[in-house]
This record gives sequence, C-alpha cells and structure tokens, in this order.
Amino acid sequence: MDMNRLDMNRLQLNRRRMLALAVAAAAVPVLGACGGDTRKQKHAAAPVKSGVPTLDPNRPGNETWPFEEAEALDNSLTWPKTDVADPASKVAITVAMTSDVIAEVRNTQFDFFFKKRHPNIEIKREISPSVDDFLTKYMAQAAGGVLPDVMYNHYSWTQNFIANNILQLLDDYVAKTPSFDMDDLPQKGLAYFQRDGKLYGLPTDMAPKLLFFNKDLFDKAGIKHPDEGWTVDKMLDAARKMTSGSGAEKVYGFSPMPIPSPDLSAVFLMPHGGRFLNADESAVVITEPAAAKAMGLWLDLLLKDKAVPSLAELQLLEKVEPFKTGHAAMHINGAWLMTELSKQKAFKWGATHVPKGPAGRFTPAVGSALVMPASSQNKDAAWIYMHEFLSSTGQQFRRISAPARQSAWEPNAEALGIPQDIAKLVKDVLADYASTDGVMKLPANKKVVNTAKPIWERAMLGKTDLESALREIADKVTPLLAENKIA
Repeated sequence: MDMNRLDMNRLQLNRRRMLALAVAAAAVPVLGACGGDTRKQKHAAAPVKSGVPTLDPNRPGNETWPFEEAEALDNSLTWPKTDVADPASKVAITVAMTSDVIAEVRNTQFDFFFKKRHPNIEIKREISPSVDDFLTKYMAQAAGGVLPDVMYNHYSWTQNFIANNILQLLDDYVAKTPSFDMDDLPQKGLAYFQRDGKLYGLPTDMAPKLLFFNKDLFDKAGIKHPDEGWTVDKMLDAARKMTSGSGAEKVYGFSPMPIPSPDLSAVFLMPHGGRFLNADESAVVITEPAAAKAMGLWLDLLLKDKAVPSLAELQLLEKVEPFKTGHAAMHINGAWLMTELSKQKAFKWGATHVPKGPAGRFTPAVGSALVMPASSQNKDAAWIYMHEFLSSTGQQFRRISAPARQSAWEPNAEALGIPQDIAKLVKDVLADYASTDGVMKLPANKKVVNTAKPIWERAMLGKTDLESALREIADKVTPLLAENKIA
C-alpha cells in the first residue's frame, strides 16, 4: 500500500456524514464536570512566575521547564527507532493539539530536540486552549477535506472520526516499528481507538479512576483508612459517619454527588449490576431495578444524610471541589489527580481501589490519543513524530502524569513526587479490571449528558422523586440514541 497517497474517496463526505461530523462537535464531555472526565491538564506543571512564557527558539524553556534540564534529560534518554525512513528532503508536518501554556513549553522542547534528530522534518504547531475549541475548528476542516498531519483526539471523538473515514489506519506503521511494543499500552483502554480489529489512534495518556481519601480526616474520626477490601456499602456508611459541621466549616463524607456523565455507569452503576445506557449505547436502561437502586442510594446520601454537597452548597463554595480543599473525606477521580494532590500541603492523602459492589469492582480506563488524518500528505514523517511522541521515552521526557506507556509510570511518578506504591496501584488496576466498558463514546454522548443532567438536578433539589426523574431521563434520552447508529 502507498502510505503517502491521498485516498480522495475517503474524503467525499455525503450529507449523512456531514451531519455526523456536526454531531461529533457536540459530543465532547465537559472536562471538569463532576463524575466525568475531570482532567484539566495532562502534563505535570509547577507555577510559572512570569505568566505566558516567551520562548527563545534556540533554547526554549522557562521557570517550570528550564532548557538546561530538558537538554540533560533528552541526552540521558535512548530514543527509539523505526523502519520508516526519514524524508530525503525537507518536509513540513502540522501537529494540532490542545494544551495550556505550561504544557506547551514542554511540547515545544520536545519538538526542538526532535528536529535535531530529524533535520528534514519541520514542525508547525497549532494549539487550541480547550477541547471544545479544538473540535469545532477541526470538524469544520474535516468537512473541507483538509486536516493537520497529526492530531490530538479525545476518547469520546475517535469512533466518529473512524466512521467518517477521516483517519489513517496505523497497523502497517506499527508493524514497521518493532520497538513500538503494543504490550506496553493498557490493552483494555484501546477500544476507543479501534474498530473491527483495526487501529486508528494510539493513546498518549490513560488512567483509571481511584478512591482518594483524606488521611487526616479519617485519623481524626478514628476510622481505618479505605483499602482494597472496601465495599460500596462500607464507603457510604463511612461517608455518613464522617459528615460533620455546617457552613464553610462543613466536612462532607464524600464529594461530589454522582450526576449523569460519560462514565456514570462504570463508576457508580455497574458495581450494582446497572447501567445508564446498554453496552452498545442503543438503549436507556437506567430505569431498571439495579441502576435505579444505585441512584437511589446516592440520592438518599444527599437528601437524607447531607453527606455530599448539594447544588446550593457547591454554589457557596464557588464550585471548588471540597475534597481538594480538605473539606471532604472521600473522592473518586482519575489517577491524574495524583500530581495535583502531591503538590498541596493542606492535608495528607491516600488512594486505593474503587470499592466493590454486589456485581463486582469496576472503573473506567479513559485517555486521549494521537491520530493521523487520512488527508496527510506526509504520512511517513507524521508517523516518525507520533512514534517518538508516544514512545515510553517520549512520555518520560514530557513527564506526563498519567502516561499510556506503562513503563513510564514509575520514572514519571518519581520525577513528579507521586508515591511509588500508588503508581504501582494504577498500573495494577489498568492491567486488571479498568476498561472502556460502560463509558459512553458514541456521537450522542454529549447530548445524552446535557439532557439528563437538569432532570437529575431537579431530583437532587427534591423537586421530583427518583422514579419520575429516571423515567423522564429515559423518555427524553431515548430519541437521541438514533445518532449512535453510525456506519
């Protein structure tokens, strides 16, 4: 196969596909939403004294990422090789990503050293500050048949890109790169980026969700720290016991309250044998007994026990997560939270497995990827870049806090001040029970969440009962699922 030949047939988007692309632009889960994908920053970062960095193109760096440190790290690492040859003459590739100003310094350093190893590959960076801006921009470009050579992809987008024939198959490139080591990636987290056994994207970060807890609050209450043996019932019981105080001094047993989100099933419903949507996202099943019982347990914890923050209390807290300020005993979030917690000095924290329910233990594996659009005119050069960026070496250089490469977890944890036992826990969870099962990833997912959330919030306010709220959610979400029937 000629990997550099543009397949124009794949870019002829009919009206149905154009509508599907428009749907995808609305399919991004809101990052930072309670219970959803809360990653605000995938890269480790210390405070930047000077605000937005101004980089010397010959020595890119700032207070957070000094050039000398980056140069020494680059020289200490062994960069992998691929059987795909470097271009014989100058070519330029466009790399499009979401990034904050701090992470972008490190990415710029990666590009600087990459170009020293590959002098015939020029890199043009296109950076969007948010995933919403990114998706809107590049869906419009996709409709016109022109996209960058390498692109960031959120886990919830990729199936839609695949269905619309936008992405280049990567299996042949992986086969040409014996050192790529697919076994070093979390196998159960690859489903977002595969279809019919073929690979269209490769993860740059991947993490499960864990149960985080405030050691100081547990010690003060005289309650043993959570561990692998904890059940959901034990967690809820501890949440009731550890709730105390009022107003600004209130301590909640658990935060935040579960709400409709892409991974609501995997985190809160599947342990009880329930789901929000069925496995192929074609039907609403949240009204079935197991799911309804699980949602009822949490609604009671809010309305009867006052052990999780109400909507009004969150408003008073200016939507700052109480766990992060030492005002909640327990919190379920992605392993990427470890970096932020490791930097704070307000309280001692720990992390363990999410608790078991009657149906077992479940947690989502969620992450983002790099993809290569089929429209790229420089696919070989794009692959050489992707290979190094996604390698264990590349992820260690970039010091990301939740690397998809399992071999990068320990060195990155050490560099970022994350306890090694917790880094090992994350690897064990990814290898054991974390998966994509129960995580909404098809085109309707954003509309599903946006439709269900206000209905559930009325139940949280006590304005509608559990049964009525779940029935209304099912009635209003069901028609939206037709959008998931993508080719």
